[in-house]
Amino acid sequence: MMANFKAPSDFYLRLVTEFPPRPIQDEALLQATQERINQVLSNPLNDDARDYLRVLGMLIYEYEEQTEVFPKLTDEERIQALQEDSVD
Repeated sequence: MMANFKAPSDFYLRLVTEFPPRPIQDEALLQATQERINQVLSNPLNDDARDYLRVLGMLIYEYEEQTEVFPKLTDEERIQALQEDSVD
């Protein structure tokens, strides 16, 4: 056993059992994961809930990094976008 390993609490195990964190492969699981985050956030947070939310957040981040498509912009389009952003 690792030196600083803390056994998961019953509450954390319940969170994981009710909605096990898994790599997100499609939009349906992304939406389900976002809904689960909202469910957990609707209750008071403790350290276990924060840890669980961190894991779900990392899974969403990983999925979005793999699937988000960023438009290819010309240099002129980039400059125009920066100018528009600076006006706001």
